[in-house]
Amino acid sequence: MKIDDSSIHINFEAYAQKAKDAGGGKPQPAAASGENPPVDKVVLSPKAREIQEARNLLKDIPDIDEGKVAQISLQVDTGVYKIDGSQIAERMMRDMALNNDF
Repeated sequence: MKIDDSSIHINFEAYAQKAKDAGGGKPQPAAASGENPPVDKVVLSPKAREIQEARNLLKDIPDIDEGKVAQISLQVDTGVYKIDGSQIAERMMRDMALNNDF
């Protein structure tokens, strides 16, 4: 079966007229009988609420642990900071395995 543009024709004028007849595109005033207009409402799932709460808690945590930075700086300045090469290599290998960087 051959499909061309003529077989997929949509009559946009008919759609526009139908929307116009139904009052589409123009805001409708509230009824004179005192009815309130409908109000949009967002309802979050429990998981979304949990994520939102976690984000709010994370905002309060500082990005830098000032105490730890001061401690390491003091160790470096006094020459007692030791680097364990095998521990660094182990962590690099673990990170590579987690990220599939092999």
